[in-house]
Amino acid sequence: MPLNYIIFLIVPLVSGSIDNFQVEFVDPSISEQKTFNELLDKFLKLEIDKKDVTGILSTFEKPFIKTFPCDKTDVNELVVNVVETRLSGFTVPEEHEGSLILGGTYSWQCKITTSSKGVITMDCDNTIKLNPDVLNPNEEKDPRVQEVDNVVILYHELLHGQLMLDAIASSEQWQKDVCNKTPSDKIDYSYSDKEHVTINPLQEEFTSQLVKQKGGAFFLEEITPKQTSNGKFSTIITERDTLPLPPNSGILVTYRGSNLEEPSVTFPENEIILSGTLQDLSKSATAWVYIFGDKFQEPVQTEQIPQWIKNNAKWWSSETITDIEFFRGIEYLIQNDIMLIQDVQQNSNPSTEIPSWIKNNAKWWSQDQISDGEFIAGIKYLIEAGIIAYQ
Repeated sequence: MPLNYIIFLIVPLVSGSIDNFQVEFVDPSISEQKTFNELLDKFLKLEIDKKDVTGILSTFEKPFIKTFPCDKTDVNELVVNVVETRLSGFTVPEEHEGSLILGGTYSWQCKITTSSKGVITMDCDNTIKLNPDVLNPNEEKDPRVQEVDNVVILYHELLHGQLMLDAIASSEQWQKDVCNKTPSDKIDYSYSDKEHVTINPLQEEFTSQLVKQKGGAFFLEEITPKQTSNGKFSTIITERDTLPLPPNSGILVTYRGSNLEEPSVTFPENEIILSGTLQDLSKSATAWVYIFGDKFQEPVQTEQIPQWIKNNAKWWSSETITDIEFFRGIEYLIQNDIMLIQDVQQNSNPSTEIPSWIKNNAKWWSQDQISDGEFIAGIKYLIEAGIIAYQ
């Protein structure tokens, strides 16, 4: 399959972190609160397999309280844990670990407040912070990648909270340790996974599903020092004709990495190749690569799309209505200049088979999980393939 034009962007690697220190709480700005609420709403609506984080989310509404008895040989007889989470204004430095950009933090801030008559109480007044400079749309960045990154940042921070909460609720080792604490002792926060041993695989699978849902492909590449020649490497990421993109689409590649110097993506023939040099020859490098079709811009629309059209899309995706009934709604949009279809070259050999990804797009569009532009790009494909007649 011949390549059309190919675009690519390099963006900084976005990182999340876990802090374990006492900091002064700063009220979030109105815009920070609005951004958080909108992002959380998108996250909750996602129909994607992910680790259950409802436990830590509930601590935004009311305290999580876990009480457990200790053994007779322990310092304390009973432990009461109280966990709450608040959104805080973003006040930590943007730069984090060299070339990484800090997207957010989840801070575990616990202290032992009382210790009397064998009862120890540990209060955790935690905060989550999201970096508005990272979350706000960037004109140079593919908006689909921006949307994916934003939700991934939130999920990442919630995982830091949930994993620690899981330990408080069920880890016998952690509970045993707390049963022998005094008010001056340090609390073990290691279960929050500061080193991202558990979080990274969960985050990567989550990202892959998000990108796939938006019609793209996600690749995680790890380059070890042994795979390089004096730190230099070149590796094939994938091949163009294996990508789930509409026919005759150019591709837009966005990539980022850690421990990489002068990374580049090249496209000899059908291959997509990542090259670069390790900054630290004693460590591996990591690259995240997003690949989408290039046709992602919103078309101009003269008026709002009627709700009944989105209802049709939902019913069509679940096979409640027929193809003909759904296509009549699309023809209505085109004939009334609500959906503007431009620069379409209809196939001289029309097809009758509707790809499954078109119905997935219809379902996601009806749920506002993809934009009008992404949905219309699929309709243009149906016209080009001759499945929908268009004059």
